[in-house]
Amino acid sequence: MRFSVKHEAGIAGIILLATAVLTIAVPDAPSQAVNSNSAFITVIALLIIFFGALLYLHPKKAQATADIFLIIAVVMFLWEFLLGKLALLDPFIFPGPARVFRVFEIDWQQMLAGVVSSLEILSVGYVIALVTAIPIGLYIGWKKRLFGAAYPIAKAVSPIPPTVYLPYAIVLLPTFAASSTFLIFIGAFWPVLVGSVYGVFSIDPRLINSARILSLPESRMIQRILFPAAMPSIFSGALIALIMSFITLTVAEMIAATSGLGWYIQYHHQFANYDRVIAGMILIMVVVVAVMYLFDRIQAYSLRWQNTQ
Repeated sequence: MRFSVKHEAGIAGIILLATAVLTIAVPDAPSQAVNSNSAFITVIALLIIFFGALLYLHPKKAQATADIFLIIAVVMFLWEFLLGKLALLDPFIFPGPARVFRVFEIDWQQMLAGVVSSLEILSVGYVIALVTAIPIGLYIGWKKRLFGAAYPIAKAVSPIPPTVYLPYAIVLLPTFAASSTFLIFIGAFWPVLVGSVYGVFSIDPRLINSARILSLPESRMIQRILFPAAMPSIFSGALIALIMSFITLTVAEMIAATSGLGWYIQYHHQFANYDRVIAGMILIMVVVVAVMYLFDRIQAYSLRWQNTQ
């Protein structure tokens, strides 16, 4: 790790420690006062431990990690100083960090249930989209005539936002979970399908010709040749599909759900509980980052052969 990176990370740590001292030593603005600042202090400690561990375990990404660490530290300090202590903006709409992170201490059971509910719906719809779109896309890409018929249809249907289907999904399907799963499936299906099709198109023709010389059956050709070679493009489509799935799920939950992360934000927005609204937004951000990190790990493992070429 270079000295400049250590220096930057050290500055970030000092800023967070200064934020903790500010929180403890300086009284909150009367409109921002809370019974306990322990939740916010705990978050500061966890941030220091988390980024310290990242810097130690992933030295190759130390510069980016230090940059992110510094940005978060500055944001936390300004948030606490300008809103928590000075209350420069309307405290009703812009709560300080101590009020926001206190919500996690109070509502952790409800928030955890929302995370489980949202991830359950997301994973089912997303996995169904993967297991259907990948083989269909590979087959369409393999059959040029079929591509000529299917591509115009996909081009016309894929730009339609999945939430457009929500009224019919609610009416025709028995539960909101089933409706949301269907919407996520629709939103994730098309990016994965397109990624699979163009993954086949990007394969070196010499590889396919060599496989044809061996007279491989069509099923083995798709399984052993097309699928592995198209995986980089498939993962690109799957990433877009995952982002679309999160957006679709959150919007659907905000419209018609009785549980989940989107519902949590919408419910408390109706009662003008903006500390809980912001806490819900932070929770969604944390969940998205965690899921994206898991996706990146799976992608890196599945495409590890690229690093050997």
